[in-house]
Amino acid sequence: MKNRIKIGDFVKLTGSTLKTIIYYHKIGLLQEPERSQGGYRLYGPEELTRMQLINHLKSLGLDLKRIKEVLGDIHYNKTLREVLQSLQIDLLNEKKSLEERIAKIELLLSEDKVRLDEDIYDSPSFQMITEILKPEQIENYARTCPELFDQQRKLFGILDDFQWGEDYQETFRALAGYFQDHPEQYQISLDYGVRLSNLSQLSEDDPEIEILARESVEFIKSIPQLRKMLCNQSGIKKPLESLYNDMVANVISPARMKHRQLFQKYLNS
Repeated sequence: MKNRIKIGDFVKLTGSTLKTIIYYHKIGLLQEPERSQGGYRLYGPEELTRMQLINHLKSLGLDLKRIKEVLGDIHYNKTLREVLQSLQIDLLNEKKSLEERIAKIELLLSEDKVRLDEDIYDSPSFQMITEILKPEQIENYARTCPELFDQQRKLFGILDDFQWGEDYQETFRALAGYFQDHPEQYQISLDYGVRLSNLSQLSEDDPEIEILARESVEFIKSIPQLRKMLCNQSGIKKPLESLYNDMVANVISPARMKHRQLFQKYLNS
């Protein structure tokens, strides 16, 4: 037939591959062309134009499914505009994300934090809490209890990095919201935080550990909202609990670990 070429020439002309053209036919992106009397596919200007459009749309970042939708719609121009606008938004969001990642990398390089085992990013839970609390509350926390502040970041990272089977983020969100609205109770909790930080210097047998655990729980139970949020929580179940304890043992001291266990015990009693 005039102005028709076989599939081998079509592949070469379009810079494609035989496998690709056959796949396009299979998914309906390219319609089956006319065939010769011998059964060979014959391609002409219509198929070349179709391939030209496919390649142009692929170069813009559209996947084959979206390309098929665009080329198969009778309102082609309108559909293409809508698709391109959507693609533009996606790319702008991706650009923003890349810029944020580059900024983080530059910050880490400037601080010489390049070891893989360092806690270089704040966990989603920690970020959530710092966004809910007022800036002055966070500054006060970091200034009053710097060691505890850093340990809390690491503990939240351990919680977020693994699937412990406990929905703790809602509790964190509610707790941060409460302290945002009740700065006087937040200050009391910081006072307990100072004492908690000082436990790192004590032995596991020091009576201050149990005293602080009991007083902290009494404070929580004296406030109905906090009691409802924190008391009688199921926590991480065995055998995951033992694994979690091993993980946090690398972050907090033996005295702090004992306090944590007593605190949880009295909280659920």
